[in-house]
Amino acid sequence: MRCIPRHSRGVLRQQRRSAIKTTALMVPDAYGYVMGSIGVAAIVVQWMSVKVALARRTYGVSYPAMMAEGDDEGSKTFNCIQRSHQNTLETLPTAVALQMLMGLKFPITAACMGFAWSLGRIAYALGYSTGDPAKRMPGSAVSGIIYLALIVGTFVAGYQQIVF
Repeated sequence: MRCIPRHSRGVLRQQRRSAIKTTALMVPDAYGYVMGSIGVAAIVVQWMSVKVALARRTYGVSYPAMMAEGDDEGSKTFNCIQRSHQNTLETLPTAVALQMLMGLKFPITAACMGFAWSLGRIAYALGYSTGDPAKRMPGSAVSGIIYLALIVGTFVAGYQQIVF
């Protein structure tokens, strides 16, 4: 074990700390569009929440029940409305994170995908809210394809960040 003079210990600590590379995060000027499209997604989710609250009153489903019980048409319709909201909440965090990350490299593309994802979720909710689960499929297809495109776009942005 070597003896290191007391005055040299601080220099060694500083050298170890400086070995960690720090990089500034550059946010593109067009990133505001990404933030705007994320705001639209938040509005869409809030709209769905209001639809569920109104459906609770209409179909007599009180809290804390998540789903209506029974096989009648009202129970089925409420459950479809509630599931459209719940399913959107299940995918929202990842969709937003992917959009934010992709937007650092491709802000306009990420923002357009975010707007398209929100439109797909609106179509999904409107179709599902009819009480016929099959009517959710067009909106599900749109938002699902956009979701996959966000995954690929984020991967490409990350790859370019590493390689270039």
